[in-house]
Amino acid sequence: MVSVITPAYNVAPWIGQAIDSVRTQTEGRFEYVVVDDGSTDDTADIVRARAAVDPRIRMISSQNAGSGAARNLGITDTTSPYIAFLDGDDRWHPDFLRRLLHTFTRTTAPVGAAFCHTRVMLESGRVVGPRWQPAGPCDMDRFLAENNPTHNGSSLVIRRSCFDEVGVFDTTITSAVDLEMWLRIGAWSSTPLFWGVRRYLVDMRLMRTGSISANRGARYESLDKLLTEYAPLMSRLPAGLAYVQPAVFAFRDGFDEIAERWAETALAAGSARLARSRWGQALLAWHRAGPTGRTRMRQARETTRAGVYGSVAKLLPTT
Repeated sequence: MVSVITPAYNVAPWIGQAIDSVRTQTEGRFEYVVVDDGSTDDTADIVRARAAVDPRIRMISSQNAGSGAARNLGITDTTSPYIAFLDGDDRWHPDFLRRLLHTFTRTTAPVGAAFCHTRVMLESGRVVGPRWQPAGPCDMDRFLAENNPTHNGSSLVIRRSCFDEVGVFDTTITSAVDLEMWLRIGAWSSTPLFWGVRRYLVDMRLMRTGSISANRGARYESLDKLLTEYAPLMSRLPAGLAYVQPAVFAFRDGFDEIAERWAETALAAGSARLARSRWGQALLAWHRAGPTGRTRMRQARETTRAGVYGSVAKLLPTT
């Protein structure tokens, strides 16, 4: 049995599709709570209509307090030994729950969460490609060095005992709320491993209008605090590796001040070591390019991305 929780705020164009992707799961032993986080559009009406025809669905209404608070309401209002979160604008493959729950029974390792691979889709719902993610066990060191391999909160099934041990989502932070929670589980729970399943079972809507992830500045500020707290806990790998991918992303987005600081920390792992990985090579290139070179690199990258996503969006079907 698994508790499925959807935090929903003004996601009327997509919430029906999210709910239907839960209703059609091949693993049907679930309770489903949608927390309407003070929506001002038709989100609540759409949820009520689905709940009227499926007794496994119920809605909780609350004042707008953010996704972390909405998830916490769902956690306290459910009882199953496993918990899965599905954002109101994402969707699952029908085998999502079945395959991820199976992960917990096929290994004796202390696995606190299983996660799948992710496909990204445009706001319209057109899939534009996969995201690379690792498979197998991810401890704290790998989790940080590979920059949150779960990628998004809709890709996991988590033991309820993890929340019992380390607490629920931190409602005082405005960005990187998922990552803070996963790092806390990896650092302090008795089942600290995250286990990657090599199957694409979730579609994540990429940078929809108004999404929290679109606020890059706030995310980098929150990420800086998390890296400062958790990177020193790495024991197998140099702590500097936790800064490699974040520095590349910050350079790409034009946040050079924080990117330079992170790059200096990453370089403590050694230039030779960084040069052996794709992300390390990217970091060295951005770091050495200087302000003028970085401007050209950003322009070239944006031109390429616009062309690729535009072409793929025209070719691929909506679902």
